[in-house]
Amino acid sequence: MINFKWNEYDFSLIRFDKGIFYHDMVGHSHSKNSYELHYIVSGEGTLVTGDTSYPLAKGNFFVTGPNVYHKQLTNPNNPMIEIFIYLQASGEKTKDALVSAFLSTHFFFCREKELGRYFEEILVEGSSKRFGYKSAIGAMLQLLLIRITRLYVPHLNNIVEDNDNLNDRRFLIIEEAFINHPEGLTLGELSGLIGLCERQTQRLLQKYYGKSFTEKKEEALRRE
Repeated sequence: MINFKWNEYDFSLIRFDKGIFYHDMVGHSHSKNSYELHYIVSGEGTLVTGDTSYPLAKGNFFVTGPNVYHKQLTNPNNPMIEIFIYLQASGEKTKDALVSAFLSTHFFFCREKELGRYFEEILVEGSSKRFGYKSAIGAMLQLLLIRITRLYVPHLNNIVEDNDNLNDRRFLIIEEAFINHPEGLTLGELSGLIGLCERQTQRLLQKYYGKSFTEKKEEALRRE
């Protein structure tokens, strides 16, 4: 089993494999928080979910999540070859839009040949078991889940995520201020740039640079 996080939400890779369907797969459904990702590499068959049937061929991809009844019928004259990935999710409800969209979509079917390479790469990495393969597979699965979820919610694809907040940029702002214009820089100006009061700015400089504002400024002026 391989454990990984996707946007701070916990997932476990329970099983993955590639196989030939010489016989039909009997109808079944997965437990709560379980998701199986299927990619058809070649061959022909039929996916049956309740009263709906879907023809299966190379490039078809589908997800069967919790409590989704499904069975796969293969063509004995052209048996299907499939790569599957079985995941379990765990944790409380998440506010992350991507993860929430994936978890709430219990069935999805499409034709998307581009996804095949992700399945193949995960399979190769798992077969090689080279040093770091678990971390590599975890990273690949995160990318695969992102690609899948983008298919679920195409209307969100034009939204630009900007998680770069002021707190993340503070150290860059401080260093650029002392590099670009140390002569006229004041504690009040620097505090305004990073969104803190002067006392907080002094504490931040002392904690992360080991210097007061005056000492940082003198250091910058000596470098010129």
